[in-house]
Amino acid sequence: MSAALSTTTTTTSARLAPQPGELIDRSRLLEFRWNGKTYTAHPGDTIASALAAAGERVLSRSYKYHRPRGIQTADYHDPGCSFQVGDEPNVRGGHRLVHEGMDVRSQNTWPSLRFDVKAVNSLVGRFLSTGFYYKTFIKPEPLWPLYESVLRQFVHAGTVSPEPSGAYFDKRYAHADVVVAGGGPAGMAAAVAAARAGAKVMLVEEEHQLGGHLRWGSAEDLATLRELRAQVAAEPGIEVLENSVALARYDDNWIPIVQRGLPNVFERLIKARARTLVVSPGLIERPYVFAGNDLPGVMVSTAVRRLVNLYAVRPGTRAVVMTANESGDAAIEDLRRAGVEIAAVADARRGEHVVRAEGRTGVRSVTLSTGAEVACDLLVTAAGWTAPTSLLNMAGDNPVYDPRSARFVPNPDALPDSVLAAGGIVGDGTAQELLQHGYAVGEEAAHRAAQRADEARAQMPTRPDAAGGTGSATRSPRPVPPLRPAPHPALFRSSTHGFVDMCEDVSSKDIVSAAKEGYDSVELVKRYTTVTMGPTQGKLETVNAVAILAEATGRSIAETGTTTWRPMYVPLTLGALAGRLPEPVRHSPMKAWHEKHHAVPLVAGQWIRPEHYGDPAAEVRAVRERVGLIDVTPIGKLDLRGPDVPKLLNHLYVNKWSKLPVGGVRYGVMCADDGIVFDDGVTGRLGEDHYLMSTTSSGAAGVWEWVEDWLQTAHPEWQVHCTPVTTAYASMNLAGPRSRELLARLTDVDLDPESFGYMQVRTGTVAGIEDCVLWRIGFTGELSYEIHVPASYGLHVWEKLFEAGADLGISPFGVEAQRILRLEKGHFIVGQDTDGLSKGYTAGLGGLIKLDKEDFVGKPELVRQSERDDYPRLVGIQPEDRQVVPAEASQILRPDGRIAGRITSSRMSPTLGRSICLGQVDPDLAAPGTRLSVRLPDGSDVIARVIEGHAHFDPKGERQRV
Repeated sequence: MSAALSTTTTTTSARLAPQPGELIDRSRLLEFRWNGKTYTAHPGDTIASALAAAGERVLSRSYKYHRPRGIQTADYHDPGCSFQVGDEPNVRGGHRLVHEGMDVRSQNTWPSLRFDVKAVNSLVGRFLSTGFYYKTFIKPEPLWPLYESVLRQFVHAGTVSPEPSGAYFDKRYAHADVVVAGGGPAGMAAAVAAARAGAKVMLVEEEHQLGGHLRWGSAEDLATLRELRAQVAAEPGIEVLENSVALARYDDNWIPIVQRGLPNVFERLIKARARTLVVSPGLIERPYVFAGNDLPGVMVSTAVRRLVNLYAVRPGTRAVVMTANESGDAAIEDLRRAGVEIAAVADARRGEHVVRAEGRTGVRSVTLSTGAEVACDLLVTAAGWTAPTSLLNMAGDNPVYDPRSARFVPNPDALPDSVLAAGGIVGDGTAQELLQHGYAVGEEAAHRAAQRADEARAQMPTRPDAAGGTGSATRSPRPVPPLRPAPHPALFRSSTHGFVDMCEDVSSKDIVSAAKEGYDSVELVKRYTTVTMGPTQGKLETVNAVAILAEATGRSIAETGTTTWRPMYVPLTLGALAGRLPEPVRHSPMKAWHEKHHAVPLVAGQWIRPEHYGDPAAEVRAVRERVGLIDVTPIGKLDLRGPDVPKLLNHLYVNKWSKLPVGGVRYGVMCADDGIVFDDGVTGRLGEDHYLMSTTSSGAAGVWEWVEDWLQTAHPEWQVHCTPVTTAYASMNLAGPRSRELLARLTDVDLDPESFGYMQVRTGTVAGIEDCVLWRIGFTGELSYEIHVPASYGLHVWEKLFEAGADLGISPFGVEAQRILRLEKGHFIVGQDTDGLSKGYTAGLGGLIKLDKEDFVGKPELVRQSERDDYPRLVGIQPEDRQVVPAEASQILRPDGRIAGRITSSRMSPTLGRSICLGQVDPDLAAPGTRLSVRLPDGSDVIARVIEGHAHFDPKGERQRV
């Protein structure tokens, strides 16, 4: 660690005692860097909460004037908490969780955050007035590139790395009956009610946990939240997407959803089609406009409540609170409980308010409307709410201003029947009233979804009931019970000017100036001043901006109206829009299970496979000692039928197939015309004229084309019908000394080794599923059964195997563990231990190749190779230093430095406690016991020796034949 990073700043300065609803895990500490210093945090901390716990107040500088900024809302939309994290710019610090080793920096400050030279802009603010960029730097035109280069240096944004990020992005298509956008109390209730009515529901929540404002509420609120979460968890028809956002609503309820926080996936774009959309985002607390309202230490009440109750952080020591509602009142109680002195309370319901806040790098004093000047380091405002109606606006709604509640509310008459709103966005109420509204909306959403499904079915001319469907299509949508907004004081701006849009440094004075210049339309003011055009996209500032413009133009707020909300609701990376690489991607039917159990994905050709589940070495030991299960669905599978199948197999494989009995399995290798190893696999004879052939995962398509080419062009007279069935089966390999004991609990197949021995195949029922194919083969070197089941039942059989094997210690294992197991056993992989020049004998297949049978593909070349002894050999290799694992493709050298071969496979063996390898070497170095020199990537050499055969473990194969 460098000297700059040698000091660790702890998070104890503002950390409180444990709170009932806190999200942090106090049993662990994480280290992260903030502007070069090392800080500690707990798992569950956001960047903002961790810095606040460490006593940091100034977290950023503002867009235009580079004024100091701190926490203001403590959530995703906090304008004062945008950070650079590694190479990623503009990270929302109120939402992004801290992880070990995270490197966080402030954006566009020089030379430092605390002393930012660009803050000189505050001194020349009168030259940066409203729309200055439209009025200055126009002439002379040739100097514009110079102006532009200077202006860009002042932009408050992070740095985009020109290097590829290396992040993986994913996409998914989903079809739901009901999508619920918002996982607060009303949204959770709507999802539960819809699921209980039989609907398939997607519940989308922006935060990392469901619950909305209940999470930082009273003990009663937390009890309600626990009950709600239990209800959601009890409904199998609900898919919960936390840390996810519904980005937009397009025609016919096409809803893009960005999903974050997945293992090894930076962002996933879900393209969802919903029969009914329920919008339940709750309410967003808006700031109050007054002089100094952007100083660090000025926060809205919900920010204070989040910090205290979710992250156990004391936001200040001496507070002034301006409250106009219950949230402000509750914030006072939270602050007192946190040990914060309440210096003064301005109750807006009695006409009191804040006039100004003063300080340089944080609030130091507050002037109230009573004339009192109060010293403090924390100013809390609870001035009112904004209903985030974006998704409703995209569905055709035009929000209307409700003077009673001093906010814009949805207009339900403007919405299509397929879009509903629930909870706080509609009106106010107690937690129970919000829940009842959510239940009612959710039930109606399910009914409307069913109605739309019936309407769609009724339009299908091939259905016997096409004329009338099921009858529910004729039911008119039922009205949703109302939820009225509560009365609230109209609080927008004090008697002083302050910032309206803290993302863009747009003040109330700027809006008034724009109105005086003739920009009296809210849409024109938006573009002229850039108000609502920053990262928060108007979620905090729209109502205040409209109210100030209305005052400046002498119109009412209702007459002034709002701006148009457009996609996306939150920023989306270009990577998420681009999605995966533009190549076909295949997943097995067990994909969802793998994701749920945190499998690390591996791109294997067109397939995404589980590489491991956290600890490959433990997975290897589970297979060697107990029983393991691996998903091998990508293995290529061809169904071969006809009396001439043996002719085909004899022609394509280097070994003999004429005498394979029914119920038998044989391993075979295919070579191309030039004798190069093409593919390998096993084929089982299921019936007199029925065979099932397997290929390598990567060779499935190529082998099928190869087979068809020979059948259609060279031997059309052969009676063979070939059908590719790779995706028709879900395939899994049950391996380990207790695999027979486990499988016997679920199958009607006789597993006695006398009747079902090694290299044999049987068909039967597994976990109640008929027509399953079972192969007894041994790629892992253990007693194992490769089970092929109809694809639609793959997940069922997979889960039943884990249920039945729980007492046997069953463990999933991935591709990495499989590669270690096969390497211990000495099995080669086509394409890894062979290459485009590896002929049959090079791969060590001399005992398999049968040159005495009739002509087969590659025979002439193999005959010539058999008459020579100068071809490379595939050998087993063990380094003398048991802990050195040579990198694959490491060169094997002769004493004079000439290359004599290469390492083709290399791993640390958990079974043997040493490194093991396969490699290709010149023939004179292939004898057992020969010492080899292997050149490592760092330029050093390690001595290794050739072993007898390829197998490092159980060379006689006794374990797989039991």
